[in-house]
Amino acid sequence: MNTDNLSVRASIRIHKPAAVVFSAFADAEAMSQFWFTRRDDGLREGESVTWYLGTAHDAFAFDIEVLELRRDESIVIRWVGPDGNPTQVRWTFEETGEGDTILTIEETGFTGSPQAIVERVIDSTGGFNQVIVAAKAFVEHGSAINVVASHA
Repeated sequence: MNTDNLSVRASIRIHKPAAVVFSAFADAEAMSQFWFTRRDDGLREGESVTWYLGTAHDAFAFDIEVLELRRDESIVIRWVGPDGNPTQVRWTFEETGEGDTILTIEETGFTGSPQAIVERVIDSTGGFNQVIVAAKAFVEHGSAINVVASHA
């Protein structure tokens, strides 16, 4: 198997405008309701912020670098996976003619051994599919389903 250009992609329609869906990821308090816990004042292009696995004061923390931030359109970050290799993650928020948003998350740039790449791609595919469903539940219905806290 050629693992040179493997990527992860998850996509879903959310029945809210792009500005609302974008804010769910850009705003620390909102994102903490359905994904990683954050204690920052929001994402800013060119800055690094810390995301946490859980809410405990001593929760495992990791830094992400915000490479690009286009309000209501896209977010691009770089983060380092558990294998020590960085990847890039891009969120796109495409508003439809009906006022809904097509949310797409794509992760690229996997490196390492072919086996390690395949394992990380599989893990990220499952994780991002959980995240988009949890984001949909939160944005559309106010239901806080934190997939990180429930990850097995």
